[in-house]
Amino acid sequence: MACQLSPAWQRKAVASGRLAKISARFLSDTPKTGQDAGTCRAIPFLLDNPELVWVAHDLCGILAERGHSSMLCHLHEPSGDEQYPRLVEMLHNQAGDCEFCLLPTTSTDTVLAHAFDHVVLLVPANLDAVLNAYHRIKLLAQQNTPEIGVVVVGPRDQHAAWRFFRKLAVGSLRYLDVPLLNLGFLPEQVTPEHAAHDHHRNNFLTRISERLLRSKFYSTLPDRKVVRENV
Repeated sequence: MACQLSPAWQRKAVASGRLAKISARFLSDTPKTGQDAGTCRAIPFLLDNPELVWVAHDLCGILAERGHSSMLCHLHEPSGDEQYPRLVEMLHNQAGDCEFCLLPTTSTDTVLAHAFDHVVLLVPANLDAVLNAYHRIKLLAQQNTPEIGVVVVGPRDQHAAWRFFRKLAVGSLRYLDVPLLNLGFLPEQVTPEHAAHDHHRNNFLTRISERLLRSKFYSTLPDRKVVRENV
């Protein structure tokens, strides 16, 4: 399945360069393993429902298998005027020196409060979920719109996954001027309710992890030592 938007779906002025950068990243070589000293990379996942946390959990294991130390971390609901350095400190306290922090949440407000510049939407393969995802994108677009990637969960096959993604991508671009990045899909045959232990699931998750890494679809957080010095 194509992993990039058709040129006809690009924003008229600004987004063409933005999507060109994403496309260029996909054409680059396989990313290097390991991490820059003192950095942590955050990947927030905005879930349609709490049951989808398994996707972030399993992706954490896939990243570890590829040589990237990773941990599933927990975002607390924002309270008051919580500042970004406190988020960095919180994630470092949970993940230590892990290279990646995967952050599943069902709250759009939490994503907005922490001002992430990349967000992965996990969208079940049904029209109600697509509509819900559209409303969430609309909320995200009210501030500085992050890069938004989509993983369709539970479609019948690749063609069905593309149809659901296309509905969401066309609507988001036409009415919100927000382009979406297709990060892949997880067919219903490999979801836990249909196959508790399925090695094919790892194949689909590996493809998603490759797209995340090659497109640098994550937020790089500053070193905890730097944060403490600035507090």
